Amino acid sequence: MKFNRLLVFAIAIAFLLSVNFAFAVDENITQAVSEVDDNLVKLDDSPQNTLAAASEDIVSSSDDSGVVGDEVKTIVMGKVTKRYNGVIEYSASFYDVNGTPLKNTNVIFELDDNNDYRVSTDSNGVALLKILITNGNHKISALNPTNNYVDSVNIKVFDVVTGGRNINMYYDDGNAYKVRVLDDNGNPVKAGQKVNFTFNGKNYVRSTDKKGYASFKITAKPGLYAIYAQYKDFKIGNYVAVKDVIKAKIGKVKPGSKIRFQVKFLGKNKKNKLIKVKFNKKTYKAKTNKKGIAIFKLKNPKKAGKFKTVVIYKKSKVNYVYAQYR
Repeated sequence: MKFNRLLVFAIAIAFLLSVNFAFAVDENITQAVSEVDDNLVKLDDSPQNTLAAASEDIVSSSDDSGVVGDEVKTIVMGKVTKRYNGVIEYSASFYDVNGTPLKNTNVIFELDDNNDYRVSTDSNGVALLKILITNGNHKISALNPTNNYVDSVNIKVFDVVTGGRNINMYYDDGNAYKVRVLDDNGNPVKAGQKVNFTFNGKNYVRSTDKKGYASFKITAKPGLYAIYAQYKDFKIGNYVAVKDVIKAKIGKVKPGSKIRFQVKFLGKNKKNKLIKVKFNKKTYKAKTNKKGIAIFKLKNPKKAGKFKTVVIYKKSKVNYVYAQYR
């Protein structure tokens, strides 16, 4: 029962940490989501929407003349132009019955025969719909109010950059942050595609392999970091927790004898790790055994007081204080 309570407590702490990090991990992604409604107005959540009232039959094909039955085709359905975390941008072109681009005009989009959104076209007659959407298959319809022409298209929504995971690791464990990149059809991209990684405020470029994977090796010293992977306009973020890989303790010290100082290496491949100890203005060196243990015999200071002890493994440093009383 005690173990169960500890496990529940640990899970709760981990959940709270992940939630806090999710709020802070990427202001750019958060801003992209918050700006979704800047270019559209949601009209109706009910099935009885504007497009359904405008046309009982959604027209989705035409002949080469641009005429469908008695209707002039005045919408050219486009494609998904950008992808964010949970957000897509979809564009379509609108014209009047004479084929002239419909400039600065409010048109209507509909998602999955349910929700309607009003969007304004630009000077070229192009309307850009930004919308928060789940992964999967969706239907986008559009209405041209000048002649009530309706058209639609089916789209597949998916994450372009996948596989990013939070990492908890010991320093110098050789862990890598690995992602997989997909093309516009949901297939892995070819080898040599550039992926931009941002780690600890610095940018690094890595290339995909033949299976679409790109990775960034974590070599940072202990600390908590944010990491991002970006391909074109799609960006994901996670955190990396790098823990100290060395732990030390001071054994019993007899008066006038040397100080037995023991250092334990916690990471992988424990044997033959070079450890340094700085104590009382002297530096000591030793290698770990197969169990990851390095033993130091430090010269006992002649005077009483508190002495800073620094244990060093590559970029990792841990400070201890040895107090001697006489």
